[in-house]
Amino acid sequence: MKRLYIPFIWELVLIISTIIWEKQSFYFFFVFYVGLVAYFYFINKQFSFRELRSNFNDVKAFWIPVTVTVAAMLLAYRLQELIIGSLYTEYYDSIVHIPIRNELAPLLFNCLMCMIIKPFAEGLFYRQAIILFDSKKKTVLLTIVSLMLCAVTMAHGPVGISTFVIMALPVTIVYLITKNIYVSVMAHFLFEFYNTGYETVYTLARLYYR
Repeated sequence: MKRLYIPFIWELVLIISTIIWEKQSFYFFFVFYVGLVAYFYFINKQFSFRELRSNFNDVKAFWIPVTVTVAAMLLAYRLQELIIGSLYTEYYDSIVHIPIRNELAPLLFNCLMCMIIKPFAEGLFYRQAIILFDSKKKTVLLTIVSLMLCAVTMAHGPVGISTFVIMALPVTIVYLITKNIYVSVMAHFLFEFYNTGYETVYTLARLYYR
């Protein structure tokens, strides 16, 4: 766990920064996720794209869990929307607001962050690095820690934290079941590809064809 001191401090810096300078949150998150990728991928060598590609041929152990997880994330997103609809004020007051200008460069950078860097960074830190399988009690405790740490980057109040925990559950559960970080990361990537990709294309089309 010693190697996690730096990421924990890194997250604390992010949380403090988004509280003090919320209008600059997008830049803080971008640097945060890039920092996690650099730390876990380039320094600690915790991910192999060659091993990821080797999983592509395994339909039963890879693509089926990925597909089920993406479907679960879509359901979780729908549940999140229902919670937001019924508790909008409480939700709005409890989340970190990430303002993004409706211009080409910021939208593309946001797309890059959400679709590629974020799934990669969160998978390496909140799931692979934090969740250990030494014992059942330890795994349960670390899973709760993982979910909470992931949620508090995006929200500082109970309603907001709850919604982000819900969104993180599918990719966390599939990692607990398969113990395969590549399944979790790929499912997260595909969900964001659909969700963020669609929103980005729609926003760009609205800007340039109105």
